Amino acid sequence: MYDLATLRNPRTAFSYVNYLLARKRLIEFSNSDRLNPLREEFEDYMRWSAEHFKDEVRYGSEVVGVAPEVEADAVQSWKVAVKDSAGKTYVVRARSLVAPSPSRASSPAAQPLPTVDFLSGQRIISMDEYPSRRNELRGANEPRLNVSLVGSGEKTAEVLDDLLTCSRLGNITVVTEDESLAPLTVLDDTKPSQPQLCSIWAKPTSAQPASVTEASELVQTIYMRAYEKLVQSKGEFRLRVIIGKDAAAACSHSDFIIRDTAASPLLNTALFQGIDSLILGCRPKGESLEEVQFKRGAVAEGCRLWLVSSKSEGGRALAKDIALMAGEIVRKAATGSSEVRDGAGLQVQARI
Repeated sequence: MYDLATLRNPRTAFSYVNYLLARKRLIEFSNSDRLNPLREEFEDYMRWSAEHFKDEVRYGSEVVGVAPEVEADAVQSWKVAVKDSAGKTYVVRARSLVAPSPSRASSPAAQPLPTVDFLSGQRIISMDEYPSRRNELRGANEPRLNVSLVGSGEKTAEVLDDLLTCSRLGNITVVTEDESLAPLTVLDDTKPSQPQLCSIWAKPTSAQPASVTEASELVQTIYMRAYEKLVQSKGEFRLRVIIGKDAAAACSHSDFIIRDTAASPLLNTALFQGIDSLILGCRPKGESLEEVQFKRGAVAEGCRLWLVSSKSEGGRALAKDIALMAGEIVRKAATGSSEVRDGAGLQVQARI
């Protein structure tokens, strides 16, 4: 039921059940008694759905620059520089833009670890290599291997969760900027919430630590397994979480270091720095959608910028939420577009 379309229209051709029928796996899936599809299978379902619109959407393209097109002292449209999958860059004129909100997980690429002692046997494994090299860590080693994990984002949490399933490992240290992985605390609900300025360009300020009931299911599982590790080893081995950037000292006693070496995507601050002076703030239009507010008279009516983020319950965006959000964006962007001329109703979406 929680696919791309069923909750909105049970008779749609894009339901997951219809996908299984098209792939000739409906009976096998029903007989497997699975409540949820495999991740690989659901990815194929979304590709199958997207394939139906290949003549209407340009996939594999990335927005690399946005500049205002000014006429009569007001922005009439946006000039969007787009790089296709072949590396070719071209410019598109648009009235409505949809782009990703700044994310806590969007941080500069990790810096080198200057104190890694290769002579003592320390090894570095990238998170992309981890699935193929995880068995190196899970053997019966004496003394037990100490492992450090450096990175932020969902992949870091998933690798940490997998490490904690191995009872043969020693101490596990995590250095991250993802504050959702900080030790869970019970908040004092009597403290009044502090007002915050609305700024879409600055990195969001650090929020208070999540309470046990507010934390995602994955984070709760991580701390449950960390406690089991502490009990089973009689306090000898534990999980340590360090919120910050300096990984050198924290990783100095680890035998293996798993780190996120992938380059960060282009941040919104780089994409929209040319229009920063026009911005007042942003107005929420739902749980995951915001409309950028411009200074009076700076931007023509119907020339809009929308920001999308994944703020669904538990920190995970479900396919049904993404589909509903996309439909809402199309409706909002289409409002007031009757006066659009010269194909300016084209909507360009930055890669999320």
